[in-house]
Amino acid sequence: MIIICAGTYIAVAQIKSLKSEISGLEKELAPLKRQVAISEQQEKARKDQKNPSATAPANGSRPAAEVRPASAALALSPDEIRLIREYIKPSPVAGAAAQPISIGDPVTTGTIPLPSPLTDKIPKLLGARFTIRNGSIIIVKRESHRADAVLGPN
Repeated sequence: MIIICAGTYIAVAQIKSLKSEISGLEKELAPLKRQVAISEQQEKARKDQKNPSATAPANGSRPAAEVRPASAALALSPDEIRLIREYIKPSPVAGAAAQPISIGDPVTTGTIPLPSPLTDKIPKLLGARFTIRNGSIIIVKRESHRADAVLGPN
């Protein structure tokens, strides 16, 4: 009985120790995530400063959204695509198919934040959102309203 009690006490102590270690690591990770977000915002601001036509209308006739050059497509490796498909399972397409979407097209439908376990495994997707159309997974990067990656149906 004493051995069982001692074993239980040691197990509880180990669990508490691991929980405190996890919370400490999460506290260390939070500022790093904030720094990444800030550096991405600064990089975007630098790009906007280098290309002033992205914010000003051309010839006064077209809005800035039409003048802005399409951002580079989100490059995903086959392993990253596989991970995304593991977390996001689109339902089968039923009924009339809507017009297909390609990279750079505006996304006007509602989007959902990517699951946090997925963004933890693929940091470049931090802040990205997704939607599903015609069985395809459409990924939109942070502060973008255009399709940055389109994963067709299997």
